[in-house]
Amino acid sequence: MRIALQNSLPNHPEIAEAEWSKRFLIAADRVGFDVVEVVTSDDILACRPDCVLVTHEYSPKLTEFPTIGLNWSPPAFFADDPIRRRALLSLDGHLCGSASVAEWIDDFCAGQGKRAVIHDRLMLPSTHDCGPAGAYPAQPAVMYAGTHWDGSRHGAVFSGLDGRVPLHIYGPSAAWHDRGESYRGLLPFDGTSVIDALRQAGIALCLHKAMHRDADTPSMRLFEAAAAGALIITDDFGFPRHWFRDSALYVDASLPAPLLVEQIVAHVDWAARHRDVATRLARQSNAIFRESFTLEGMLRPLPDFVDRVRERRLMVPVRRAEAPQAPTVEYVIRVGSRPTAMITRALESLAAQTHPSIAITIVQFHPVEGLDDLLAQYSDRFAWINRVIVPNLGNRATCWWAGLHAVRADYLAFLDDDDTLFPNHVALLLEALERHPESGFAYCGLIRIEEEEGHYVDGPQFNGPRGETIPEQRELFAIEEERFVDFSPTRNVIGHNAWICRRSVLDEDMLRDPAIDWAEDVFFLTLAAGRTPFRFVPGATATWHWRSTSKDNWTLSHPSGKFRHNYARWRRRLQATRIPAYSRIAPPAQEMQVDEMHARDIG
Repeated sequence: MRIALQNSLPNHPEIAEAEWSKRFLIAADRVGFDVVEVVTSDDILACRPDCVLVTHEYSPKLTEFPTIGLNWSPPAFFADDPIRRRALLSLDGHLCGSASVAEWIDDFCAGQGKRAVIHDRLMLPSTHDCGPAGAYPAQPAVMYAGTHWDGSRHGAVFSGLDGRVPLHIYGPSAAWHDRGESYRGLLPFDGTSVIDALRQAGIALCLHKAMHRDADTPSMRLFEAAAAGALIITDDFGFPRHWFRDSALYVDASLPAPLLVEQIVAHVDWAARHRDVATRLARQSNAIFRESFTLEGMLRPLPDFVDRVRERRLMVPVRRAEAPQAPTVEYVIRVGSRPTAMITRALESLAAQTHPSIAITIVQFHPVEGLDDLLAQYSDRFAWINRVIVPNLGNRATCWWAGLHAVRADYLAFLDDDDTLFPNHVALLLEALERHPESGFAYCGLIRIEEEEGHYVDGPQFNGPRGETIPEQRELFAIEEERFVDFSPTRNVIGHNAWICRRSVLDEDMLRDPAIDWAEDVFFLTLAAGRTPFRFVPGATATWHWRSTSKDNWTLSHPSGKFRHNYARWRRRLQATRIPAYSRIAPPAQEMQVDEMHARDIG
């Protein structure tokens, strides 16, 4: 299996995800997986993986490949963050680090109308198998490695331990500049140096944030300590107590820092007096890790889960011979202003649909060189290819409504000749319409793809101390349900190619050409919304190819005077349309008391 492992925070070279990625590469190689480290969607497209694993909640699905989140952060990290919520909603599947994380994701997706695909087993921020525990060091020390990214966690604890116990602290100098002789420098992010340092020290201090304890999500420290065969001193919460039982020593992290320091010091003194027992505990935790928590063991079921994701997300192609009763979706494509290379790209995305029965109606308003030969190449793939010639009047609505009149299939959709769809787009929207026969219109989210050089997405995941420009040219443009509040061409989240409509929705008034030359797609959406309930399909499987410099496909690129005239006319014609109110249960005002939980770590 080929995996694209996405570095979600490429301008942060000194973070836990970077270290875990190196360990993942070691374990994956042992299991026999081919792993390619990627940053941008172009990197993913270049390696054509069987799946994409994203290492942080900031990263959305931006390509057609099955995209799976490694969700082992506590829900408090992302529950109230709109950027991360959108990214999580876009993913195809989830590997979760605790039952509470899986529960939150399942609830969240269900609340958005999506059936989450969650692995039955835990995927933890573990490490590769480093072999059996070695000899307990003659002069053990307490070792702690961390980037201290939040700047406040257990600060008074480390101050209190300084000089009380042998203490080895590793991490960025800026984070630990006040730790004096206890600070030992920054270890390489190579997947093995931290574990080697733990073996040399002999005692691992594994302290977690309050948010981690509340969500029962263990950090990397617990697993790297067990893998190294070190004696574990950890805060007392569900996961270590359940799995490592009496092979670890526990402290009460809810205590004030001075009392917590005394507990740690007492454990270190006990280990010095009972070396044989301390050695036995370290070997027990190592054996538990090797039996149940190696990264190799967690990776082996991954191919089966990816197959399950592909099936649930309808990514498996169905041939027409295997589904003779499948409904036909007829796509209207207007051509005449763009070259055959762009039309080919649009047709290829339709030919690649996993849904077996697709028909095409070409509405041509201007001759296109090579179009006849191009359409002939697809005669065997599509149920039919219809061609309509219309006068080149410079009126986009004329082409749109000519296409509506030509449609013969039970379902219809539009695809601009410069845009594309993911292969499971039609199948997902049709499934929603079949499950909800009361709805005559289904739509999904939209991904914008920049096609001109020098324009890159400026997402929060790309900021960081390294300061490099990340050449990401795709972004999650829309993945929201349209509420039809002040709906207009400038206030809507339904992409022009992101929907499928039942032909039965079309009535005499909808088939009347309004002869407008601006925002004809949103005009049609408004008419449809006044006649049938819309069904949002969470996810983004339609792509909008955008050109920031030329702006040749931008609604607002008209001269201001013409824009105002068209906008007024657009609204004037729709005064008789009534859109039903779309309402839903209100979400929690604030899901997590993050400030309160964060304050519990300061001391």
